[in-house]
Parts: sequence; C-alpha cells; structure tokens
Amino acid sequence: MKMKHLIIGFTGGIGRATAKVLIEKGESVVALVRDQQKGEKYAQGLPSIEFIQGDAANLSDIEKALENCSTLFYCANVPYPKWQSEARELLSVSITAAINKKAKLVFPGNVYVYGKAQQTLVNEGHPHAALTKKGKIRIEMEQMLVRANKESGLRYSIVRMPDFYGPFVLNGFSEKIFQNALRGKKLQWFGGLTVPVELIFIEDGGEAMALAGLSPKADSMQFNVPGYSEITAKKFLKEISRQAGKQSKISSINFEFLIALAGLFNPMAKEFKEMMYLKSQRLIMTGELFRATFGTLPATPYDEGIRKTLEWTKTFFK
Repeated sequence: MKMKHLIIGFTGGIGRATAKVLIEKGESVVALVRDQQKGEKYAQGLPSIEFIQGDAANLSDIEKALENCSTLFYCANVPYPKWQSEARELLSVSITAAINKKAKLVFPGNVYVYGKAQQTLVNEGHPHAALTKKGKIRIEMEQMLVRANKESGLRYSIVRMPDFYGPFVLNGFSEKIFQNALRGKKLQWFGGLTVPVELIFIEDGGEAMALAGLSPKADSMQFNVPGYSEITAKKFLKEISRQAGKQSKISSINFEFLIALAGLFNPMAKEFKEMMYLKSQRLIMTGELFRATFGTLPATPYDEGIRKTLEWTKTFFK
C-alpha cells in the first residue's frame, strides 16, 4: 500500500536524497518548506512532491503537514554556531508532532556521539563518549528520541552516518571541491591528507533512511551506515581531479591555521576547530547490523559517486 511521508529539511542533501529514494520506491512525499521557490529548485528531477509552506519550529505547521503521513523524516539542521541554542529545541517540536500524530520519526545520526574510536571498526555498541560540545548535544538529541519512546510510545529509528558528499550536499565545503575541480583550481581539505577516513555518497544515505523508515524491523533501532570503504583524503581528491580532467593541485589546511582563523572571531572556524580530531584520527564504522536487518547495505563505489557528483555540479551550478 502506498504511504505518505513528511520530510523536514527537504532543502538539504539528506532530505532531498531521502525524498528521491522514497519516490523511486513508489511512496508519496510531502515537504515542509519555508521557501517554496527554493524547494522547487531542489525538487528538479523529482516528480510529485507536495510542498507545504511552514516553519519547522512551529508545532501546528508540522502537525498540519503530517496529516495522513505515516513517517516524519527529520532532516533539518542548523548552522554550527546555533547548535547550542536551537538544535535540541527544533527536534523537540518534531518529536511532539510525531507523538501527537502517531507517526514514526527517522533521525540521521552522526559519529560525533562516539568521540575517539575505541574499536578498530565502530559498531552500535561503541560507548557514546563525545569529546566536543556538538557531540554532547547530539547525544542529548538521540536521548530525547529514546525517552519519547519509553514515555510516549514514539516509534523512531536512528541512522548514523559519516560525512556526506554528492548531489545537493551544500555545506560550503564539499560542493566547492567539486566546483574547483571542474575549474582546475586547488582542492583544499581540512585535516590530514593521509589519515584513513570514510565518506558516504548522499544517495546511499537516503536509501538507508528510507529503508529504516519503511520497515517496522527498524523501530526503536539505531544503525551505523558506513561509507563505501575507508579511503584517504588524498586518494579521494585525486580521483575527483582525475575525473574532472583539469589536474588540480591538492592541499590541506592544518589545525594551526584554524586556530588562527578562530582568533579572528570567525564563528564557523571556532565551531569547526573542535571537530578536527575526526580529520586526524581513524574512525571507521561497520554496517553489519544494517546488513543483517535489511539484507543489503547501500554502498556506491567512490569513483561512481564522484562521477555522479561532478555531473550534478555541472548542471546545478551551470
């Protein structure tokens, strides 16, 4: 039976990718947006999205959008400098709406909750030992879901992923790498170029979110969904440069540079600085629980994901 699903944060990479997968699976998608024109730009190539104008901080707006929806995909985010004041409160509104409308809530987690890796491959049993303000906030947000489940019967799933790359990932960093590669400009990376990292192609993230949202097997579950494999930034950037055909130079911006930026009272640099441990130490997840639950693990090879992202970059940025 065809179901209807609400996406909060459609005009973000993971929101748009989740909508794309749901539509491909024959589901109906509603997107709550403040700016319908921006929503329609993100919806290019996606048929049949129903837009409802509203504010994700307004309970009545979300409840109206949730009418006849079985699932709320919470893909909203706020800028780093506003996490302390806004991130938990924004999620709280969606939790209340989901409880009131008896909808399942699917939440995209990240690795901030873990702190430094204490295992060779990080599974769902890894301690939540966040080192940073933002990691501690993310722990509190996940605890809000668990508490709402115990106290009010909220059905939820957490899909925890590493950093995204791919179409519609617009964070001021990822998209610039692909733009610069097509222009033959230098590709700059924050952190070590030879540290093993993992990146997840955004549409794999959308597939994981959709599978968790559509299946009762995922209720009250937390899943780690890794990137295709571990890779170094140097190898990742070299492949982008190779496919772009412009032989861009590769460089890294080191920790000391970020400290200098923070000294100039750059709010984003100050916030990004505490996350630099993720760019200098190995933290690789295992997706075995997800694979065991669903019989599959979305994993696009890096060369294919890079090709698709370069194609999108050419079109989106003209």
